[in-house]
Amino acid sequence: MSWRAVSKNDLRVALATRGVWTLTAGLLVLLTGLGYVVPRLAGSSEVPFSAYLDILVAIVVPLFPLIGLVLGYRSIAAGRASGTATLALSLPNSRRDLVAGKFVGRATALAASLAIAGVVAGGYLLASYSDFAAGDYLLVLVLTFGYTLAFLGIAVGLSTGIASSRRVIGAAFGAYALLALLWGTLVDAVLNVLFRFEPPMETPAWVEFAKFIEPGTSASYLFATGLGVGTAPPEAVIGTEQFVSTVGALVVLIAWIIVPVVLGYARFQRGEL
Repeated sequence: MSWRAVSKNDLRVALATRGVWTLTAGLLVLLTGLGYVVPRLAGSSEVPFSAYLDILVAIVVPLFPLIGLVLGYRSIAAGRASGTATLALSLPNSRRDLVAGKFVGRATALAASLAIAGVVAGGYLLASYSDFAAGDYLLVLVLTFGYTLAFLGIAVGLSTGIASSRRVIGAAFGAYALLALLWGTLVDAVLNVLFRFEPPMETPAWVEFAKFIEPGTSASYLFATGLGVGTAPPEAVIGTEQFVSTVGALVVLIAWIIVPVVLGYARFQRGEL
């Protein structure tokens, strides 16, 4: 057996429960419901499709991290608590196979839910918007998947590195509060403490970097500058450093997907089940 077998089994279990189907239904309601509401809020049936995408991205950035965290926080911790992780490792599976398989299984479930909801909603949007842009819609969904995947990676990393399920829940939602709500404020607070007597004339490069590496900022930058959807945050718009770029933002999201899982696995490898 290998990580592929673990992934297939995890996906099979996920499909047998209501969680994935509830997620798919929720995404479908969001994508189609927003398509229905936007023209009516504007009071016109000729609202451009770009307005729909702008509002969708405004919802995706604060909301979808919760989807990734909820999908991933029980991935390893639940198995450790119930003993199924020990059983899985009694088969010819390594701990690396277990972690990689769980992550791939949850990522596949996320991709399938978003794809099904996106295709079905796309049919409704095609009929509702005369300027429906399939390419832009697809790219927004792909980037939404990548952004959500970053928080799935964080959740799987926490679930792997922390033995207690209760602590994993606290850490997961603490990560949401830190990254989605408080990151910029904390960076500004550190800047004010360091330069309380002599405020800098220009924003230091490390402050731009610290704000840019927050996954929501990088995703918003990609949506706004790469796809022309939504609004990039000020730290991304005014940034003049080389890391403020499409490549830099992609690297940030990929790092948030991989690094937490690797760190969690390193701790899991040294610990007991």
